[in-house]
Amino acid sequence: MSTVEEANFYIVCPPPPVTTTTTTTVSYVFAGYPTAPGHVDKISPSTMSLVKTFTAPSGHNYVYALITLSGYVFVGYYASPGRVDKISPSTMSLVKTFTAPSGHYNLRALTSLSGYVFAGYSAASSRVDKISPSTMSLIKTFTSTHFHLLSLTSLSGYVFAGYSTSPGHVDKISPSTMSLVKTFTAPSGHYYVLSLASLSGYVFAGYYTAYVDKINPSTMSLVKTFTAPYGHNEVFALTSLSGYVFAGYYTSFGHVDKISPSTMTLVKTFTAPYGHNYVLSLTSLSGYVFAGYSTTPGYVDKIDSITMSLVKTFTPPSGHNSVHALTTLAT
Repeated sequence: MSTVEEANFYIVCPPPPVTTTTTTTVSYVFAGYPTAPGHVDKISPSTMSLVKTFTAPSGHNYVYALITLSGYVFVGYYASPGRVDKISPSTMSLVKTFTAPSGHYNLRALTSLSGYVFAGYSAASSRVDKISPSTMSLIKTFTSTHFHLLSLTSLSGYVFAGYSTSPGHVDKISPSTMSLVKTFTAPSGHYYVLSLASLSGYVFAGYYTAYVDKINPSTMSLVKTFTAPYGHNEVFALTSLSGYVFAGYYTSFGHVDKISPSTMTLVKTFTAPYGHNYVLSLTSLSGYVFAGYSTTPGYVDKIDSITMSLVKTFTPPSGHNSVHALTTLAT
């Protein structure tokens, strides 16, 4: 009797290929100029070279404010009436314009919060408009008792507005009702709130003097003051990055101070190259600070935020002078 053994054969199939999707983030810096009509340059932050320029429609003069929201760039004009253009950053072309109501002129500042754009005007009676970015239409207006709005920021569900008053005032505004919640009154000598920024639950106010105030937004009271080194006057611009506050001064040469927000003391100073005078605007991106100057042409410096040293300078096309506004966008 014979035994027949059956052999079992197995075919081993390799696992299915794994598809890995790599997302590449492309970032840009945008610079706005007080030209007629207004211009906005799209800048490559790696090469600090021009990518493309937006030229505003006729009458949309003097770019004083820039922000980004939901993949678009919003441009505010120091004009009468005030206008805000919504721009496609890929084509640098106009999508839609918001035209402010009568009396809302000389737009000085923009900020965004909870999907809305807020525009502040330096008219005799300061106003802040809440704008729908999809329809570019007015939702509601806040009217302040303080004259000549100069700056805006947002934090923890509120909008904060700074004014050209002596002493300086900062209003905390409810964005749902567009009504006043509480006002911060700065110490004596802290006047004209030229710039505002927010970081780690606090609001920071820069003045037409050598001071930066750290403000508790819940009580709208002073926490601590930074006093800049001698000669660092007129805090025209503030930004934040990697847990620090950066202050830009309207000085010749331009200076940018890196400030510890916990101690409100100086960490390190950037001194701009020869001819890069009067810092008007600051923004931050990917570990770098970008400074715009009141120069002809308008320079933008890329600054290493750790060493506070110059990395590279952008020189704009002819006629693009005085960088009043900077913003960034990552796509």
